[in-house]
Amino acid sequence: MEEVRSWYIRLDREPITIESEKYVHLVIIGMSEMAETVAIHSALIAHYPNYIRDHSKKTRITIVDKQTGQWSHEFISHYQHLFDNSYYRIVNLIDTKPVSIHKPWYNGIREDFVDVEWEFVEATIEDLAVRENLQDWATDSNQLLTIVMAHSEDNQNVREATLLPNAIYQQSIPIYVYTPHNIDFKIAPNMIPFGMQDRGYDVTMPLVGMAKNINYIYHRCYEDNIEQWKDLSRNIVEIDKTVRDALWEKLPYIKRMSCIYHAMTIATKMRSIGLGENDWKGFNDISMQNIEILAQVEHNRWCIEELILGWRPCTEKEQKMVEANIKMKKELKKQKIHYDLRAYHDLRPDETGKPVEIYDMCLCSCLPLIARTFIEEQNI
Repeated sequence: MEEVRSWYIRLDREPITIESEKYVHLVIIGMSEMAETVAIHSALIAHYPNYIRDHSKKTRITIVDKQTGQWSHEFISHYQHLFDNSYYRIVNLIDTKPVSIHKPWYNGIREDFVDVEWEFVEATIEDLAVRENLQDWATDSNQLLTIVMAHSEDNQNVREATLLPNAIYQQSIPIYVYTPHNIDFKIAPNMIPFGMQDRGYDVTMPLVGMAKNINYIYHRCYEDNIEQWKDLSRNIVEIDKTVRDALWEKLPYIKRMSCIYHAMTIATKMRSIGLGENDWKGFNDISMQNIEILAQVEHNRWCIEELILGWRPCTEKEQKMVEANIKMKKELKKQKIHYDLRAYHDLRPDETGKPVEIYDMCLCSCLPLIARTFIEEQNI
């Protein structure tokens, strides 16, 4: 999982609530290291409540390039466990059998728990089928479409950003244009340059403060013998910053990045329950219903993160081993096999006897405290 870069692509440009019929669709045009980074980064943060209600409302990531065939095989191999557990399809517009569809291995055995799906298209933006799809996607009222031009060459990205179907410009679909060599251009208001080396907002620094608060709450929930998540949210009225900072210093790098990516989803979570981005100071309480919703969204985010990091869920045989002896859960973790990689409603008690969902409930119920502490320190 790569370092967070100095850019941020917001995919939910309008709130996606549990009742929303809309879903995020990210189209990445071009192959490069940045294309992979944008794809994985987006998979880590693009999680929304309506998937809980309707599992067809997945975030969709489409990658288009004339060399996507070979690149997709390498990409899928690199993130093997993510794709073993995901729906994806590979489209070759020249092949006599143009579409290869993959379903997760647990399909028909367990409830779906991966809320991101993938599409790899071996083509260019000049291909008629690609242009027709882009036109349709831009005018589909149920899609929140975002396009990222991610070739390695600045000039190619700028040029292709001007050659998209007319509906992209008419519908003001955001077009992020990767220009690492500082090309400055003003062609259309919906074109947004990113990745410049000489400027850009570093998202890591402010997020570290919130990430520290997240880790502190998680530590309290895990280490304290909390029988009910309500006990934690009721009893913690402030965050001990000395303890928080000491816990952060001891935290491994991967866990730090996990907390940072969690922090990056808090604004999206706020919007999904009806709070605006300027509502931090009024962010004082969350209803029980919304805590339950946000806990499920967070679990879905965590599942993607663990799959990207190379963890996999238990097989049916391994699941029976844990059911027979809960201590096997820890033994399987030594092999990067995680018993909790499953649908939220299928979660089981952990080795302490507590329901696993308590941890996400704790974190979500304490979001006002996490946010308030962050606001105080940032002087927002």
